[in-house]
Amino acid sequence: MEHATSVPTGNYPAPGLVEPFPDLTPPSSTPGIRVGVLRESGKYSLIACESARAGAQLFLVDGEPTREASRYSVQVATHMHLDISDGIGLEEMLDSCYWRFMNHSCEPNARIEDQQVIAITDIGAGKEITFHYNTTESNMAEPFDCRCGSENCAGYIAGFSAATAGERERLRPWLARHLLPADAAPPGDVRGPATSVAAGAATEVAGP
Repeated sequence: MEHATSVPTGNYPAPGLVEPFPDLTPPSSTPGIRVGVLRESGKYSLIACESARAGAQLFLVDGEPTREASRYSVQVATHMHLDISDGIGLEEMLDSCYWRFMNHSCEPNARIEDQQVIAITDIGAGKEITFHYNTTESNMAEPFDCRCGSENCAGYIAGFSAATAGERERLRPWLARHLLPADAAPPGDVRGPATSVAAGAATEVAGP
């Protein structure tokens, strides 16, 4: 992730009580596609090396569980973020933490449910894989001005808690489970419109 979260808002355990982390999905249990990390003009992006249909599981977000968010962590539960381990080198990051290079789009082609990255539109080989940061992050540690160019561009990305009522409703089908109301069903297979950035062949190939 290019930008990540601060501590999420919501109901917290009483002082002195620490909730256990949810069970993590073993990496080997997840089907997926081959992806590549592309660096172009100083910007990294995650590229699909093969096509995927809407609803397909693309890969797993697997990292170090923590209650403290960082610039590159992804929030996967109310009190849990997944981050990159300290001291990890670029080669290992490209091989096992390539999810860190997913960029934001206000018209994404993927969403994150628990640890699963799921296509919400058909994704062609050579297309960038993006998700909307406000669909997983309660609060961004580093809010930013979005310039994705979408007609639905939110303009300022600061986390779901800072989104307008209209934007929250638009994002609802893509929301991670921990951002849904307690009585809401998990999102289903969504085939909404999305914009993808076409890119050349990936320079570094990684996969599950």
